[in-house]
Amino acid sequence: FVKNVPPEQINSFVRKLPEEKRKSLYSVAKELSDHGLIQIRPGEFSTIDEDTDDYQK
Repeated sequence: FVKNVPPEQINSFVRKLPEEKRKSLYSVAKELSDHGLIQIRPGEFSTIDEDTDDYQK
């Protein structure tokens, strides 16, 4: 991914996310991307966390 903002701003944003979203790297990356804090390069994003969530519990 490419940072669009300083790391401190990313860290602050992540700390404010609900615990449920912080539990998954996929969810964190998606939130950061959706809010314009990072740009995910094509081919670098996988939904494996959501697809296998039931098996991870």
